[in-house]
Amino acid sequence: MSTCYTAQNLPVAWTKPRAKARLHILRAHGSPKAVIIRRKPSKRVHIISWDTASDALERGSWFNGRIYPERCDLSWDGRWMVYLAMGSGGETWNGICKPPWLRTVADVPNMGTWAGGGFFSDARTLRSNDVWHYDRSLSEFSKSKGIPFSIARMESGGEAFPILSHRLERDGWKREGDFGKDQSISLRQSTYSKLCLDDPGWSWQPTSRHPVLRMFYRGYLVHGYTFEFGIEGSDLLDPEVDWATWDAKGDLLVARQGSIQRYTLDGLKNGAPDFSVDLENLIPPAKDARQDVPPNA
Repeated sequence: MSTCYTAQNLPVAWTKPRAKARLHILRAHGSPKAVIIRRKPSKRVHIISWDTASDALERGSWFNGRIYPERCDLSWDGRWMVYLAMGSGGETWNGICKPPWLRTVADVPNMGTWAGGGFFSDARTLRSNDVWHYDRSLSEFSKSKGIPFSIARMESGGEAFPILSHRLERDGWKREGDFGKDQSISLRQSTYSKLCLDDPGWSWQPTSRHPVLRMFYRGYLVHGYTFEFGIEGSDLLDPEVDWATWDAKGDLLVARQGSIQRYTLDGLKNGAPDFSVDLENLIPPAKDARQDVPPNA
């Protein structure tokens, strides 16, 4: 990651709206399962399950609203997902569902977009980030029939990083130092922007055979929380990458410019993905998928 950025030479992908869908990959910690959160246009979300062993994709809910991917997580086996959502009317809630469907098994209201979501700290425990909503918590469903894990309320609050930091550390990312310093920046297409150029980032090397994957926080820019990814000794990943992660079996999963790719170690050496699919031109069904979210949404 030798590029020296300034406020004047930031990549276009970080500072201007783009036509391509934005994608976030959630990976299961204990199985080759993943979920893709696809956002296009800005207030429409599509959920897709990805079996990274067979590369089978299952398309699920279309949702008119927002899902906050940094505060979402998958259970160890990939069968359950916790998320924070905002509906088309501005209401927010925390939900537990079975992806790729957003219809909730359990849900509670959230206090705006502060806090919300949660993460699976181990195979049997979900930590809910709803401490700032004092009346309700997902933890009240801990003993519910059909939910095969306990739910405990976190004492954190916050926005993206309380959840994302726990998720990254659990999966294997190592924080390389304190967060860099945010500075205000003026962008024509954004009413609120922060830039971080000195973040030491995270690193992750699953085994000695794997190259080191790096991730850097670059601020809150046109598309929200912005991260840069890179692989030591390779220029495979660039600022167009929305997300990159190792899956449970050690393959690299990449989301960029409306498509996803999976690379084995041999694929990384050759610079060619073992699997790739374009998710750009997907069309929702005629029937509104609002039936797949909580009744109070």
